[in-house]
Amino acid sequence: MEERARNAGKTAIILEGGSFRGQFTAGVLDVLLEHHVQPDACYGVSAGVLNALSYKSRQIGRPNRINLAFCNDSRYMGGKSLARNGSVIGYDFMLNDVQDRLDPFDNETYLANPMPLIATATDIVFGTAAYMEVKNAVLDIDVVRASTSLPLMAPPVEIDGHLYLDGGVADSVPVEHVLEDAGFDRALVVLTQHRSYKKGPYELMGPAKARYGAYPYLLEAIVSRHERYNEQREHIWSYEEQGRVLVLAPPRPVEVGHIEHDAAKLLDLYIQGRQECERHLAEIEAFLG
Repeated sequence: MEERARNAGKTAIILEGGSFRGQFTAGVLDVLLEHHVQPDACYGVSAGVLNALSYKSRQIGRPNRINLAFCNDSRYMGGKSLARNGSVIGYDFMLNDVQDRLDPFDNETYLANPMPLIATATDIVFGTAAYMEVKNAVLDIDVVRASTSLPLMAPPVEIDGHLYLDGGVADSVPVEHVLEDAGFDRALVVLTQHRSYKKGPYELMGPAKARYGAYPYLLEAIVSRHERYNEQREHIWSYEEQGRVLVLAPPRPVEVGHIEHDAAKLLDLYIQGRQECERHLAEIEAFLG
């Protein structure tokens, strides 16, 4: 109740994940930064959190630069990173080489920005969503890792005695949590799939059962994810009709893969995000007040 009262009348932005499909989100956020548009809070899931870090630190173009520069670098993402480090995402390279040296992150600006960034992760024991604030992008980096650690593609991340995986498993687009539980008045929702998209069943249930047999609630969350995701999108359209949600989504079906090595495709999706945001900018500004 206290959280709901604190957020009454406030607005949030919700950023869906999707690995390299987050290029669409990167384009949207860059336009918002260029026009000094910022809601009261930001909720990110998986790749949405990675984009949100640079949004809060007000570093225009940074996620796009990094993805284009390193989409073909085995240290950044891919099968070689999985074989070498046990994670499809090269966290050591991303959080050390890139973050500190190649395209430095501005943590001072991040800390000075009052907008809270909340990351969604999945508790693997209960198969439920956890919403954790990234107060400091350096000290709370395990929260970022937890939200982005895909099942089978990265090891669970331990935080305060709990084990977490990618937030998309439990809550891909936390619109219900933001509007109902946290009590925000309105939310700008940035999706990374076209409006007509329907998610299908998880294709790696055999390996998932072998890996996570000790976590039946996590397996149930993985099995049911596509049904819950598709239902959640229906909730989003309903909120949109009520005027509580404004949706930005790719204007056509997305051709960028979960792991994508074609820089031209990545740049095109980024431009789509920019154009979609520019097209609706006046509406967004009025919506967020």
